Amino acid sequence: MRRWIENCKENMRKNIRSKRVLSFAFIVILLGFYFYFNYSKLMAVYHLQDQISKEAEEMRFALGGEGIGVKLLATGVLVMGLDRTDTELKIGDIILSVNDQKVEANADLEEIVKESNGKALTLKVSREGTEFVTSITPIKQENNAGYKLGLWVKDSSAGVGTVTFYELNKQSFAALGHAVTETQENYILPITSGGITRTNIYAIQKGVPKVPGELKGTITNDILGEIYGNTDKGIYGHILKEDVLKEKQEIEIASKTEIQEKEASIFCTLDDNVVREYQIQIEKVLLTSTGNKNMIIKITDEDLINKTGGIVQGMSGSPIVQDGKLIGAVTHVFLNDPTKGYGVFIENMILDMQTVENEEIDYQ
Repeated sequence: MRRWIENCKENMRKNIRSKRVLSFAFIVILLGFYFYFNYSKLMAVYHLQDQISKEAEEMRFALGGEGIGVKLLATGVLVMGLDRTDTELKIGDIILSVNDQKVEANADLEEIVKESNGKALTLKVSREGTEFVTSITPIKQENNAGYKLGLWVKDSSAGVGTVTFYELNKQSFAALGHAVTETQENYILPITSGGITRTNIYAIQKGVPKVPGELKGTITNDILGEIYGNTDKGIYGHILKEDVLKEKQEIEIASKTEIQEKEASIFCTLDDNVVREYQIQIEKVLLTSTGNKNMIIKITDEDLINKTGGIVQGMSGSPIVQDGKLIGAVTHVFLNDPTKGYGVFIENMILDMQTVENEEIDYQ
């Protein structure tokens, strides 16, 4: 009996050892698969980071945080709605020309339709970056009031946002951290021209769950800079007034791999129209993410929460600083919790800034 018991114990020990070995082997295999499938992503992160770091060595950055008015004039006119079904057009399409005549404003389109006498028009249209040609016949209005296309269109956009940083060598700026978009599909608005203006934040609509808040500000005629780029990571342009950069202090930037999941700060302008610092927490850093949702942040500053409820419209672009270095910008708010939202990595904004600058040079 004793020998049988000892044999049972020995077999149990062997089984436990075997299970441990199998468990260890299984974990090793899982890690192997993880690194195999994510190696290219991880390497792309570090290669891109090296590229941006080298390019950023020639740049001098200064902290933003100022509220601004944003005015954009679209390339063509944007279809915002349709009162007819007999057309290939969709909401979000951009009408570039009619009968080979360039369309730059709503008034241009109205004049062409007025002179059409109801004849079919040939439209050159851009849809999500792809151009195509279609035709549409104006609709005769009642009481001989002329013709209409049965479309709701828009040729410009305006709002309030926040400057993220200034590049002192080229006297340029980056703001918003996301694109200026129109329609529910959030198509990025192609632009022909635009500018940032001084603004006066005169009211705050506090954010609550499921109802985003808003900074309400004036859009003045005091143009501070011209916009030359609108991408999913921000708007970019040149500063036109020297006083904007006067006495601006330089700040270092930090790469995404330096960001830690701990406390940080954001800088923004509220209804006292002064740039102030507020405390936040970096809850998650998403190293391999693309676009403008690269880290999850949470507002912890009680003063800011009492004033705004958390992140509100108009705070987009607010610079995020950790350990004295610029690491990113506020981009989005969580609908169910206005104290939480997303931020974009600063190096992603820098890369877009350089891309649109190069495109502007090539175009000229």
